[in-house]
Amino acid sequence: MVVGPTGAGKSVVINTLAKAMKLETGGPTIIHTINPKMITNHELYGVLDPESRDWTDGLLSKTFKEMNTDLLPGKLERRWILYDGDVDAVWVENMNSVMDDNRILTLANGDRIRLLKHCAMLFEVFDLQYASPATISRCGMVFVDAKNLGYSPFYERWVKLKTIKYGEQIGENLRDLYSKYIFQCIERVFEGNTGEELVEPLKFITPRTNLNCVKQLCDLIDSMLPEPDQNPNDEFDKMDKFFIFCIMWSIGSCLVEDDREKFNNFVVGLAQQVLPQNSLYDNYFDVKKMAFQKWDDLVPAYVPPVSKKFAEILVPTVDTFKYAWLFSQFIGLKKPAMFCGESGTAKTVTVISAF
Repeated sequence: MVVGPTGAGKSVVINTLAKAMKLETGGPTIIHTINPKMITNHELYGVLDPESRDWTDGLLSKTFKEMNTDLLPGKLERRWILYDGDVDAVWVENMNSVMDDNRILTLANGDRIRLLKHCAMLFEVFDLQYASPATISRCGMVFVDAKNLGYSPFYERWVKLKTIKYGEQIGENLRDLYSKYIFQCIERVFEGNTGEELVEPLKFITPRTNLNCVKQLCDLIDSMLPEPDQNPNDEFDKMDKFFIFCIMWSIGSCLVEDDREKFNNFVVGLAQQVLPQNSLYDNYFDVKKMAFQKWDDLVPAYVPPVSKKFAEILVPTVDTFKYAWLFSQFIGLKKPAMFCGESGTAKTVTVISAF
């Protein structure tokens, strides 16, 4: 069992091990990944019809059978089945007989499938609060701490890709901007460290990790940077403001309303340059002009629709416009996006308006 919080590097550890074993033995390692909590137990293990006695294989039972077949003579191959989801007694108790010395999975129809030597079972899980002692005692544990890996390797790899695409100057600028802003902003938001004293950390509307914030920062920059043939301006002072805008809508995007002003003041203090007088949340950064512009000036005028139901009419406001813009930026990169908010805050109509 590989245990640790989201973003700690559990998948990286498992995939690195698989690649290393391939280099050592020459045979590939095939990983079958299943989230056991996404389906019911019948869909996972299979179901036996009580009247007709017909057996229908489940996702896990079918995968388990296909995986535990003898290898062809001379073929080197490892097969892993990876359970990527919560471990609890609802589904994992049936696996206890596989994890002990018997190494046999018994199904409801009487089938008994042995876990062969070239096969293994791995668990990738956030924590073990729902697992029983019987299950835990049968497994080896590897704990991956999120603080060991952190977000720096992800950012450094991303900068190397940008350097290859845009040139060394932009790569250097992105590294300098990282040193100037990201560590301090992450510390302020998650730890309450302002550089001079410890204060209360800022609150998110939904739980987030520091890696998730940095990843959103990189995605937003990707969505806004022009192509290399369009000669993006890579002067540090102009990229500085562009970087600040992306920080506000990545690290500071999901802060509760009361804490946005605190974060805004903190970033302005870090910048030590001329920025808009009003809140940075109220300003859009135009990459073509390399200058800030008020969101208010970008909101299109309302044109009454000719034939639409009243419930389908959306009057554009500053908030709906900028959230629809952010949504379209991530969708344009084919990245997932999630809207958080209470009922009646126009999440659905904002998403619809972005298309």
